[in-house]
Amino acid sequence: MLSASVHLAGVADAPTVPSATDVTLDRPATGPLVGASPGHVPGVAPVRDGRAVPELDGCREVEATAFSAEACLDQLARASSAGVERFADTLDADGDDATALTAALGEQVAPEVTAAWWSGLDDGRQAVLARSVPGVVGNLEGVPYSVRDTANRQLLRYATVAVSQRIGSVDEEPGDARRLAMLQQVRATLDGATNDVPFAGAADRHLVALDTVLPGRAAVTVGDLDTADDVSVLVPGMLFTVSDQLVDWTNTAGALHDEQATWATLLGRGGPGPVPTVAVVAWMGYQTPDLTNFYDLGLARQGASHLVDALDGLDAARADDEPRVSVMAHSYGSTTATIALSSGRVSVDSLVLLGSPGSVVSDAGELAVRGHDVYAAAGSFDPVAGSGFFGADPATGAFGAVVLHLSGGADAVTGHALASALGHNDYFRAGTESMRSLALIGLGHGALVDGRTGQPGEGGPEAPALTLVRPQDVYFRD
Repeated sequence: MLSASVHLAGVADAPTVPSATDVTLDRPATGPLVGASPGHVPGVAPVRDGRAVPELDGCREVEATAFSAEACLDQLARASSAGVERFADTLDADGDDATALTAALGEQVAPEVTAAWWSGLDDGRQAVLARSVPGVVGNLEGVPYSVRDTANRQLLRYATVAVSQRIGSVDEEPGDARRLAMLQQVRATLDGATNDVPFAGAADRHLVALDTVLPGRAAVTVGDLDTADDVSVLVPGMLFTVSDQLVDWTNTAGALHDEQATWATLLGRGGPGPVPTVAVVAWMGYQTPDLTNFYDLGLARQGASHLVDALDGLDAARADDEPRVSVMAHSYGSTTATIALSSGRVSVDSLVLLGSPGSVVSDAGELAVRGHDVYAAAGSFDPVAGSGFFGADPATGAFGAVVLHLSGGADAVTGHALASALGHNDYFRAGTESMRSLALIGLGHGALVDGRTGQPGEGGPEAPALTLVRPQDVYFRD
């Protein structure tokens, strides 16, 4: 997150920070399905490539003001299997159409409605939909994550083949080479097919969200999101893209998963009941800013809307077996998280703001976090933390969060040596006191974290000295 340093260098003026009442969540516009007929008359079967699709015409009206998500879902449930497959044949294989349709459905139908719709389908219909329209099923909030994983992996295969076949042909589209590289990184994230980045995390990985349209969005879970007792959602900051950081961000999730699993076993040993299970989500569900657009909250608002949808989807999918949910947000992602959790639309059990350039609310009590279980971390050599570029500094006593101790030392429980986490990219580094704290917070054991509750006017750390942050200091998290 370069905003603080670039402002000091005179490149950009600090933005006007909105009050809590001014914050709104921006939803991305929903575009038409590729190949849809703009002038189609409701009730008349649309035609594409000479084939009529009478049973699912309502799902083709994405750009129309009269589009009804409930009608489309009803048609998907009631159409013949052959009709569903004919409709699927009209959608492009690389995922553009599925992205548009899923966005349109999500705009109108809440995840709990989608969850009820899906659970009301028989096994045969669920299988037909997952096989025929994987890009839709894989990204509908409220659908079980095991189903979404299978569907999204199929979408990934279809899109990779479709884009690969276009490259070098007369059908090649601008951006196809970048798009293929992005899809290949998703594949590498799932199977570890990369030579320069170790594969971290002992648990299985699940592709629970995939938008194949550039710049791409994705979410990969380490652990079983359908059954885990404790879920941690990692929200990245600027310069994080699916093409360049998904492998790394998922490895971070894997390392945190293993740390949490170790602590869950240690703390649960000899106690009543089974050891809690954990899942960590490497969430890259929004377009993060780059060096050209990091200085305002536009992308943060869009990201907050997507984050709210993802958290709502988790609540809906796990309504009968609610997990404990933590959001752990880094840099620009921490600002995004404060927008989401001050929107009045969603709440979580714990929130950690790491290296934050500012919160859109001035008090932790204004965030929808149960029990006010809010934490902040600001490394001594982190020039972004403490900048207040987007609002209140969460790591000051006045904000009311628990400020995490980061300088390392002996673990009070195990006696093991812990490394310090002082830089902007150190908070998720394995073996640090910060990583230990994140694991404990995600398990609901924040009382074991070595931190202090800031008091107004005292108790918080001094703001770090601000220096120019180079792109190479922020872009890579080694």
